[in-house]
Amino acid sequence: MTVNVVNHKEFLVTINELLADSRTVLDIGCGVGETLKEFPCPIKIGVDAHRPYLEHTKYGEGYIRLHFRAERLNKLFLPKSIDSVTLIDVIEHFEKAVAWDVLRQAEEIATKTVIVFTPKGFFEQLEVDHYDLGGETFQRHRSGWEVEDFQKRGYNVVVFSKFHDQQNLAFLEVYGEHAEPIDALLAWKAC
Repeated sequence: MTVNVVNHKEFLVTINELLADSRTVLDIGCGVGETLKEFPCPIKIGVDAHRPYLEHTKYGEGYIRLHFRAERLNKLFLPKSIDSVTLIDVIEHFEKAVAWDVLRQAEEIATKTVIVFTPKGFFEQLEVDHYDLGGETFQRHRSGWEVEDFQKRGYNVVVFSKFHDQQNLAFLEVYGEHAEPIDALLAWKAC
């Protein structure tokens, strides 16, 4: 359960290292699949509650797309049925109590690893869908996360220093041109 500060350029490299021995990955809240397409796993499953993201993805050829709510994953996937489960920029979109339950379900589904990536602390995000696909209510952030939240559940955590900045349109809209960047957390747990 170590905490390191790393450069944001290492984000995808670090996640792919954690997925290196996984044949199957389930990405909860996959959106249009931008991150999922980069994962090295031969079998990729993306789940999202907003069907238009799945329908309009440019990356749909490389993975299975399922329109389903994260809060009910245990109705769709059997325990220990997927090597790794990821929640990349998604857990903060849930109220904390709901997020803990989604995380519990992910831990039950995974045989190897659960990986979570989220802003450190509360990153206010407006109900704006930058894909123009009507997903505004899904875009609002409802919870903030700290290192200790994950460590107390047995996760390893890495802090990506100043990850969210003015290059992120959602950050720019809320915080402006001169705001200090916000750190991000990468947490993972062996199952």
